[in-house]
Amino acid sequence: MSANNNGFEEAIREINTLLKVNKTVEKNVLEEAAEYFVEKLRPRIKKSNLNKKHLRDSLKVVVKNDRVSVEFEDGAFYWHMVEHGHKKANGRGRVKGQHFVQNTFDAEGDKIADIMANKIIKKMGG
Repeated sequence: MSANNNGFEEAIREINTLLKVNKTVEKNVLEEAAEYFVEKLRPRIKKSNLNKKHLRDSLKVVVKNDRVSVEFEDGAFYWHMVEHGHKKANGRGRVKGQHFVQNTFDAEGDKIADIMANKIIKKMGG
């Protein structure tokens, strides 16, 4: 490339470095980011007044093959209704959603992206 001082050459070098991230580094960084998200999400989930397993206790990070996800255990299928709301049992009106997942991601999304980018650059020797 020609030597110019507009910053694009350096940006392309950085992008090419990020594109060369190997899969183990990628999975480790994703798992760390997921653990951070769970750490921030768990306190935002209210405990039920009932004496049984709570949503916050069923939150976990799952690593399958090359995929990392934050999930609720099978018994907590109702998390979607708590998050987004639902119709009342008698059909009159709606229960308002609590939006704990969305609010946590909105508040922590930039921080999670920064953590991931910094760890990738650090592990790739940048």
